[in-house]
Amino acid sequence: MIVKPSIAFSDFAGSAKDVTARNVKGRNILSSKAQHSKVVTPAQATSRNRLSKISRTYKKLTSVQMNGWAVLAEKMKGISTFGQAAELTPHNAFVRINTNLQMVGEPMLTDAPVYLNDVPEVIYDDLWISPDMIVFTGLQQPSESHVLVFKMTPALSPGVSSGWGQTVIITPGMAPDWGDADLTALYTSVMGVAPEAGKKYFCEFYWLDKKTGFTGESMAISAVCKESSTAYAAEYTPRARVTLNEVADSQGFETLDFELSHGSTILSVDAQYSNDTGVASGQFTLKKVNKSIPNLEAYVLGRCSNPERNWMARPNLFAVWIQTWQGETEGTFAHRAGQYESELAEVFGSAPIYKL
Repeated sequence: MIVKPSIAFSDFAGSAKDVTARNVKGRNILSSKAQHSKVVTPAQATSRNRLSKISRTYKKLTSVQMNGWAVLAEKMKGISTFGQAAELTPHNAFVRINTNLQMVGEPMLTDAPVYLNDVPEVIYDDLWISPDMIVFTGLQQPSESHVLVFKMTPALSPGVSSGWGQTVIITPGMAPDWGDADLTALYTSVMGVAPEAGKKYFCEFYWLDKKTGFTGESMAISAVCKESSTAYAAEYTPRARVTLNEVADSQGFETLDFELSHGSTILSVDAQYSNDTGVASGQFTLKKVNKSIPNLEAYVLGRCSNPERNWMARPNLFAVWIQTWQGETEGTFAHRAGQYESELAEVFGSAPIYKL
């Protein structure tokens, strides 16, 4: 917009095409209208459609329902429910609550939720940022209905003092896994690139209650990305976990997820496999050596079934061992007891490791 004093007009106010005139303290000011881009991103279009749908829904509420939202809006005035002091009309309260719910895939509420107390702030141990790792540790999730909303900026110069206006949603709501929240893949998916070492990043995050749509105090931090996750080696040890995404080769594994908690000798397993090798076992090899998984052996319960024979699942016992040798990490699930069926073996549950 170009703004400048004008001596061409006297006491003139109004708009003509792209020019607007107004009188300010006895001076005539001419300004050109800002031309906004007509390009709408898919995310912007989705957000606008969502807001429009929610707003239209409010107009269809009964008078009793609107009164409920009016009561809720009064209770929320001045309460830091959305990260800032709130001054809400019934309509605004309805839109905000339902926007949050829609953001995490929950259905809209037509009846106002009961406001009991504030959503707790995010309590955590640390946030690690490197090109190959963005991880929250020690997250204390208030309840299963609370999910983490996390926003982050693209790479900024280390000298930037404030980049809060550039944060974008990395995850609209995720539940921590044993106190950890791995945001690495989510950030790369949203931004298209991994964090860059030496660059500064601004982050905002808060809890969102999926049952009510209420959110907690928005917390904000900034940090410079470290060279690599190895810089944290003396302080942070990733949880020992392997999923199917890390497998280079396997004998018919359809699902695979096993892990060890920090300092624990309990192995948790969830896997399914089938094979036609004639050997009552399944094997896999990881794409690269996983140093966080020690050599181990454990016995885990499971079951086998054969859909073609219409047999019910039969209880089984499997020996599970993982070992790293000759530069490869390999795993074996070997059948040890029960009626084995190669068509589908399911190994699941937790068991103590009897040999490390």
